[in-house]
Amino acid sequence: MKSGKEEIKFVYNEAAVVVTIDGTGYLVIGDLHIGAERKLIARGIRVYSAVEAMAGKVKKLMDEFSLENIIILGDVKETILYPDAGELNELKRFFSGLSKYRIVVMRGNHDPHLEELVSVEVSDELVAGGFAFMHGHKWPSENAMLCGYIFAGHNHAAISMMDRNKGFYSQKAWLIANINKRKAAEVYKEFNKDAKLVILPAFNDLITGMPVNEVVEKSEHLSPLFRNDVFDYKKAKVYSLRGEMVGTPATIGKGTEKEK
Repeated sequence: MKSGKEEIKFVYNEAAVVVTIDGTGYLVIGDLHIGAERKLIARGIRVYSAVEAMAGKVKKLMDEFSLENIIILGDVKETILYPDAGELNELKRFFSGLSKYRIVVMRGNHDPHLEELVSVEVSDELVAGGFAFMHGHKWPSENAMLCGYIFAGHNHAAISMMDRNKGFYSQKAWLIANINKRKAAEVYKEFNKDAKLVILPAFNDLITGMPVNEVVEKSEHLSPLFRNDVFDYKKAKVYSLRGEMVGTPATIGKGTEKEK
């Protein structure tokens, strides 16, 4: 997707997007939830280090696209308030390994005190060119609503699939919704009438997400912009990580059958 001097490139088979603004590229990811695996380990489930996997994947993508800037759309940590010593060490390891890059974090609902714990730039929202970036648990500013594209996380978008044996599983997905001009006018004095809301899947491989074909429109888990219909959830386009258009939350059946 291109818009003037701006470009959007969805990374094939990854929960990441590369945006270019005035010639500068940014890797955009969200919902790392560093420390989430510790809960699994405490329950006796053996899992790999999500920190090492995510940091390695970020470095690979930064090299692949020759990037120096990273935008993280919030929920960097798992613990909502102060993490324990183990999770804090994981946080420091992650950012230390990426110290050569400029990183800006959009504060998520899991990120209180983040800037006290690690040396990283934290903001509630970032507006650059025709793009706005935020976590997704709060309302965008007036400036953000004037942008052509708003990028957010928070929802952990996924789709529920059915395999050949009629078993169900979930896989990550992208969600791209058009603005509902009538509803937006009830909340904002000015807004971009062609704005789109892009929901990123969680970057952490241990988090699949909530299937959009099973989450009701007014769910408390959805972004406020969906719960209040400023962006049209039912008609949003759902894409797999391979870039396939799967349908919309209103048309995808529960447990959509996987292609043979």
